[in-house]
Amino acid sequence: MRGDNNRPLKEWLQVFTQSPQLRAKLYQTRIEKMWAELMGPVISGYTLRIKLDNQTLLLFIESASLKSELNIMKENIRALVNERLGEDFVKEVKVL
Repeated sequence: MRGDNNRPLKEWLQVFTQSPQLRAKLYQTRIEKMWAELMGPVISGYTLRIKLDNQTLLLFIESASLKSELNIMKENIRALVNERLGEDFVKEVKVL
C-alpha cells in the first residue's frame, strides 16, 4: 500500500475516473458546460436542468413544444454528447 504513494497524479486520476459514479459526475459536469455550445442559446435557455442518471441523460425542458422537438432528436443528441465525451457513455436520452 505504501508503494502506491509514489504514483504520479495522472495515474491516480485514471484510477479515480474508473469509478462509474465518479465518471458519471464528471461527465454530467462536462455535459452541463458544453450544452449551450452543442444546442445553441435558445434551447439552452429553455433547459431547466440536466442530470445524468446511470447512463441516461435526463433533460428537463421548460417548453412543451421544445420537448416534442427534442424527443424527435434524442438519438442525435445522444450521438453529439458521446462524440464530445470521446466515448459511448450515454445510452439513452429522456426529455422531461
